[in-house]
Amino acid sequence: MGVLLQARGLCRKYGDMVAVDHVDLTICEGEIVALLGPNGAGKSTTMKMLTTLLEPSAGEISYLSHPVPQDLIEAKKLFGFVADQPMILPYVTGWEYIQFIGGLYGFSQRDIEARAMPLVERFRLTESIHKRATGYSHGMQQKLALIAQLVHRPRVLIADEPTVGLDPASAAEMQAIFREHAAAGNGILLSTHLLDMANTLATRIIIMMKGRIVAEGTPEELANREFDSLQSIFLRLTGEPTS
Repeated sequence: MGVLLQARGLCRKYGDMVAVDHVDLTICEGEIVALLGPNGAGKSTTMKMLTTLLEPSAGEISYLSHPVPQDLIEAKKLFGFVADQPMILPYVTGWEYIQFIGGLYGFSQRDIEARAMPLVERFRLTESIHKRATGYSHGMQQKLALIAQLVHRPRVLIADEPTVGLDPASAAEMQAIFREHAAAGNGILLSTHLLDMANTLATRIIIMMKGRIVAEGTPEELANREFDSLQSIFLRLTGEPTS
């Protein structure tokens, strides 16, 4: 499998507080990597650094052969980011938002429609796609943000709690779309508090605690270390309850 994203020695400090402490992370073709950890573990900070929204205090990031920030424009063409709070432009319709994001990557309106409409239909947004996005529920905004990011078919899709606010059917559809995207040779990094989803969806799991990676492996490898469940391992490593 080819390496799509590589981070080495990634750190982020806020004064004397260390939010992310020397994290090494790799995403390869065909992988779905779940990033787990309690609130404050450093997951969102790590994702913001990987997507150039936050400058690392130290460390290196590269997408394929493009280092960040030295080759920033080419690197940005290779990833898509779905935030936990979708960054939807105010007062535009859902369809206008998709067209705007697709246009930023240089796609024609015809190509955007061909790529986005099947996803709009799968997420059952057809009746609301031409309404203003500010009237969307959180779950609808999550679906819209994902569709917009998938228009340019990113080699690495990074998603921070993407299923929050989704009904069970939409969450299942999103997971199916993730599997298809990875099966096409792309990579996915997602954070979630849903251990069952991580266990069934992810090909590899990373657990963070206090800014550090404390465990990593396939769901089977993690469970087989002490013949334990993923939930028990998470609790033992983090001391946190799970939902």
